[in-house]
Amino acid sequence: MALSVGELVGRGEWAAVNRGWGRPFVVYKFAATLDGRIAAEDGSSQWITSAESRAEVHLLRAGCQATVVGSGTQQADNPNLAVRGNDDPRLDLSMVTDPGRQPWRVVIDSNAKTPADAKVCNGAAPTLIVVAEDADAAHLDGTVDVLRVGRADRGLDLHAVLRGLFARGINGVFLEGGPTLAGSFIAAGLVDRVVNYVAPALLGSGKSGLENAGIHTMSDILRLDLIDVSRVGPDIRLITRPVRKG
Repeated sequence: MALSVGELVGRGEWAAVNRGWGRPFVVYKFAATLDGRIAAEDGSSQWITSAESRAEVHLLRAGCQATVVGSGTQQADNPNLAVRGNDDPRLDLSMVTDPGRQPWRVVIDSNAKTPADAKVCNGAAPTLIVVAEDADAAHLDGTVDVLRVGRADRGLDLHAVLRGLFARGINGVFLEGGPTLAGSFIAAGLVDRVVNYVAPALLGSGKSGLENAGIHTMSDILRLDLIDVSRVGPDIRLITRPVRKG
């Protein structure tokens, strides 16, 4: 790992975003095949990238203060999202063994579909479910924290979501998807860094790594500044930042 965890997640750039925009710095991570697929046509997705890449992702989660996913990812994968990997000597084991030091697990769930017995609701790490102001989230009472924000044309008001996280002392978030939520973050101009693991494999069909990002013509393409390219096991990891227009 040529860059430190802090460099990979852009910690040196957090303060400028925190002060300038009053929100957390957003690191968007996804893993895909060479043809940009994150799941096969039948929906299976484990595992596209290598064990080495997956272990490193836990380091990156540990380097941020919250891991964010959408309700689609929660429903499809039922992820735990807590930092683990106590067999990895690079990881601060105190974060693994002490749930109070784990990053927040955040599910963006407009209609409060996350069940109270979901893995993300266990006691392994603090959890925040973000729902619409009018959603019925009574089943989550006493289980996890709930943040209510207004609806938007696409799901929830993501600016309000990030302000809510920032108010909880979260300065950097690790956005792990899925592709619809990531597209909404990009469309809103709320992604500050992209970490992409590319596996030397092809699927030819299946789920794309990114859905509607509000880009409909080449003149609107979001160009990325390439920061680093490294090999992780058999995979390639690319670190980029969006090139802001104007």
